[in-house]
Amino acid sequence: MTATATSPTTTKRHPIRGFLYGIVFGLGLAMIAIGQKWVALGTWPPFIIFIVGIVIGTAWSTFGPAKAPKGASPTRPADPSPPPAPEPEDSPAEATAAETEGEAAEDVVADMDEADEPDAGIDSEA
Repeated sequence: MTATATSPTTTKRHPIRGFLYGIVFGLGLAMIAIGQKWVALGTWPPFIIFIVGIVIGTAWSTFGPAKAPKGASPTRPADPSPPPAPEPEDSPAEATAAETEGEAAEDVVADMDEADEPDAGIDSEA
């Protein structure tokens, strides 16, 4: 029996993305606090709320739960698929049908050539 080695699933963390989300979160919290008149605009609390938002965003992206990987891990097939079977050659019935279609097409072309010739029996200047 051969043992197959499986690679451990690694999770990707995005601290820079968390920092950017923290900026948005901190600004939002600071604006709500100012809008609700919980803090005054020219004081330190809005700035502190902004910094706390950045810390929360960065910490969450670094230590919070990671998303599950999308889809299953790629696996290599054990046996390659067999090449496709060659197409069978045309049967005699199909060959006769193709020849008949070809002859019909030649007849149509011949009829079109005859239609291009002016008729001798019709007087165009009357």
